[in-house]
Order: sequence, then C-alpha cells, then structure tokens
Amino acid sequence: MKYYIVGSVGSGKSTLAIKMAKILDFPVYHLDEIVHEPASEMKIGNIKHSDDEIDLLFRDILKQDNFIIEDCLRERFTPALQQVDNVIFLDLPRTLLFKRVLIRWFKQKLRLEKVNYRPTLQILRKMLSWIYEGPVDKVINLESLIVLHNKKEINKFLETLK
Repeated sequence: MKYYIVGSVGSGKSTLAIKMAKILDFPVYHLDEIVHEPASEMKIGNIKHSDDEIDLLFRDILKQDNFIIEDCLRERFTPALQQVDNVIFLDLPRTLLFKRVLIRWFKQKLRLEKVNYRPTLQILRKMLSWIYEGPVDKVINLESLIVLHNKKEINKFLETLK
C-alpha cells in the first residue's frame, strides 16, 4: 500500500506519517529530505540535491510496494498523486496552523527544537504565507483522497489502520 500525506506547513504531516509507520511497519519518506541534504554541524542551512538526484531518489521510492511519503506537495512531486493508493490531505483550520507555525518558530529560535536552517523573520514570513498556499486545488478531485480536518478525524483514521 502506498500513501502520500499532503498538507500545509504545520498540519502534522510528519507526525501522522510516523504514527502510520508504527502501525503499518512501512518506511516513511519526508520529501524535504529528498530535496535537501542536511548540512554538516559546522554549517547552517540545507544543501539542495541536484534535480537528477532528486528524481532518482523519488523514482526509487515509488518503485516500492509499501511506503508513506509526506510533503506540502511541491509541483515536481504531483505526478505521484496518480501513483499511490491513498492521498491523505490534512486540511486543518488556518488559525491552528498559524499558531503551530509561530510556536515552532519560537522553539527553533530559542534552540528548543532542532532545525537545519536559521529561523529568521524572513523564514517565519514564508512559513506563514505557505499556510494560504495549500494543495487543495491539486488534490480535490482525486478518487483516492482522504481528507482529515481535525485531531478526532486523524485518530479515527489511525484506528482504521490497526
């Protein structure tokens, strides 16, 4: 079974992917890590893989029988929407996403949460703007779409996997 979790920044994609992986015993791929390689401890910021490397890594994932991938749905990965069994769209309220992004940024700024980039005000602005650029238009007509709007629906979905 192949799952693709999409949603805005702060929607809980990584958290859901990890919970699903524990239940299903599937590998999880965070597409941020396919696009960027974490920089060494001496540097701040990530190193972007080449387009060829990204394509190769992504094709290798899609060849597997079982996996969970998660991403905010970058344009380059949209063809995978037709190659997975289920697309899970985390469509949480924007006020909650706004709150989560602010809390995450402050934790990163105070070094309470590990991050591979410098948590600047510019990054905060970008993350807040991404809340309003969700993947709704790219997934809304998919037959394999599962839309989850809140924690209750997410927990109910996880129960169905057990």
